[in-house]
Amino acid sequence: MKYNFKTKLEPLARGFLNCESEYKGKRIAAGWRLAQAECPISFNRDYLPLAFRQGIAITFDYGDGVYCEDEIFDQIVAQNPDDADELKEIRKLIDPYLVYSYVFKNLWTEQQRQASVGWLWGGGWLGHAVPALWDVCKYGTASLREKIEKYREINAGNDDFYDSLTYMVDAIDLLGARFYNLAQEQLQTCTDPEAIEKLENVKRTFDHAPQQPCRDFVEACIVYVMMMSLDGIDSPGHFDQYMYDFWKVTDPEQREKYLNYIWQYFEDTRTWNLCLSGSDENGNDLTNDLTYAILGMIRKYRYEAPNVTLRWHKNTPEELMKVVHQTLAAGTGLPGLYNDEVVCTAMERLGISKKDAHTYVMNGCNQIDIPGKSHQGLEDGEVSIGKVLELTLHNGISATTGSDNGLHTGDPVDFATFEEFYDAFIKQLDYAVDTATYLSNLHQSFDAKHAQNPLRSLFIEGCIEKALDYKDRGPIYGNGQILAETIADAIDSLAAIKKYVYEEKRYTMAELIDALNKNFEGYDEMYQFLKNSPLKFGNDIEYVDTIAGDVINHFNTRLLSIETFRGGHFSGGCSPFMRAADWGFHLGALPNGKKKGETLAADSIGATPGFDKNGPTAVINSCLHFDHTLPGSGFVLNLKFDKDIFVSSAGENTFLSLWRSYFERGGQMMTATVVSPDELIDAQAHPENHANLIVRVGGFSGKFVDLPKELQDNVIARTLHCHA
Repeated sequence: MKYNFKTKLEPLARGFLNCESEYKGKRIAAGWRLAQAECPISFNRDYLPLAFRQGIAITFDYGDGVYCEDEIFDQIVAQNPDDADELKEIRKLIDPYLVYSYVFKNLWTEQQRQASVGWLWGGGWLGHAVPALWDVCKYGTASLREKIEKYREINAGNDDFYDSLTYMVDAIDLLGARFYNLAQEQLQTCTDPEAIEKLENVKRTFDHAPQQPCRDFVEACIVYVMMMSLDGIDSPGHFDQYMYDFWKVTDPEQREKYLNYIWQYFEDTRTWNLCLSGSDENGNDLTNDLTYAILGMIRKYRYEAPNVTLRWHKNTPEELMKVVHQTLAAGTGLPGLYNDEVVCTAMERLGISKKDAHTYVMNGCNQIDIPGKSHQGLEDGEVSIGKVLELTLHNGISATTGSDNGLHTGDPVDFATFEEFYDAFIKQLDYAVDTATYLSNLHQSFDAKHAQNPLRSLFIEGCIEKALDYKDRGPIYGNGQILAETIADAIDSLAAIKKYVYEEKRYTMAELIDALNKNFEGYDEMYQFLKNSPLKFGNDIEYVDTIAGDVINHFNTRLLSIETFRGGHFSGGCSPFMRAADWGFHLGALPNGKKKGETLAADSIGATPGFDKNGPTAVINSCLHFDHTLPGSGFVLNLKFDKDIFVSSAGENTFLSLWRSYFERGGQMMTATVVSPDELIDAQAHPENHANLIVRVGGFSGKFVDLPKELQDNVIARTLHCHA
């Protein structure tokens, strides 16, 4: 049914509703094309073209599908009384198609029930990706049109799908023409020489782009920013690789200038993850002078975004490692460090070819992706291992809510041996994994029908070739990622149970459970003993670390056995983002000496903050009991170093030795927060004096003063390492 809307507001909704196709992807593309024709467009302060869907309440992005920002919609209605009735009718007509409206009404009941006890979730987040947006810079949209028509003929009967892609190419070309006209219009009145130069660069770019390839780094930055803002600001991926051909043919002064401009854009838009260096499938180093220039940007600006990560391998130049140390010493926590020798093996385990595995990048905070070829969840869900342990102690009942959420594995009082208890714990863990992956697959199948993304289908290989959407098994690789959280809290508790209940018989299981139920009230001696027990993960104690390896390797192996709806397999990782304190809050009292409601919890694969007492070498020795080739997502290890020592010559040598040792022995990922001992305490008390203090949180860098107090406390509690 065609609608004769008189209002010129809400173009995406109007285009969507007036497309009569039954294929939702085509309706999304029709709405998107009209939105790009009618939405306000603008330049940022450096005259980079912004294609945000400004002034629209009903819109679409990679994270939410088609959605409505109701507050903004109500404001638009109030500001436009003549259009109010028609706008309300548009809102009513499009409501059945809104992704989150459907999710809340039909899919989230079970997920909300699970999340309410803070132990797992799956699905509901449509996920990060690294689409090959740079293809527009390298090849132009004319080549995209040729590819679409080629496969339209091969895959006859899929015209709606290919029409949706053509509409998206139309939108890209339309934007290029509009930015050309906008630059020409502003040049008529512009008098500032610097602004004139930038506008002329925009004009000369769009006199042939995006239909034809860009000719240098200036043009590539301009077109790439337009594409990034159109897609919704996700992760740039391997920037020093796909931009290098443009970089090396551009005047040094101009390319440096535009690297500064695009860096400001990345910061202004809180762009996610940019990747540097690495190796190809033959072990050749990929470092180039753009790699070093970007590390210089990090030191120069000390921004929290983008979240830069750097790939290390056995042939990484020593010079690069030293420059990375200098960059970390600037105090931004950037770059995060990844190990090709481990990650590529993990990718190949997931069925990814060796060549493609060596193209991996990170997106979002730190999740691993194959750029332009995959939809790997990022992330599909999380499981709190500490909560799994708690549920085992209470036969599936949550100690924080009293709700029946877990598997009934038996009353621990009846378990005669630690092996019986551990078996119950593993059953509970498997149940959590199975629940999270079930929920994820439920949402993946829903997304395939209701949250198509024709833009990403253009830039993820496999979609055009198979006539399948990015969400509907189109990409070459369709694996998934479920993250493990509160790892050390569970490990320390298991070690305490094994040692003090079953081996030394210091406490009975009945006494321990009674103490936990009472949050240690009346059990002060037990609380102090368990809290200060030396059996804590991260201290190179074989007794504890063996348990850790058994638990997490089982978790990751279990995931690898489960298929995703997208046509791959799940894998594990650890990246708490900003949720570590929240996971801690939802834990009941635990045998590691944690009390109910305390927010301190493990914020990476390392120790619970402050529980590692034997230095960073002991931490990495403990973490190497995990098989790092099993998790296919970022397996984050956060470490905190004393700034005064870190920046010294001795500090450089010890850090580089620690880094090299960890990676050569099989560690996957490491980050470094570099601060002075009293800096964080003072920043919490006097935030106005520390506006630019940046720390690592989960898998990303963030301004310390912007974090919730509970998360600040977690960062403060981390052990400050003064040596390796």
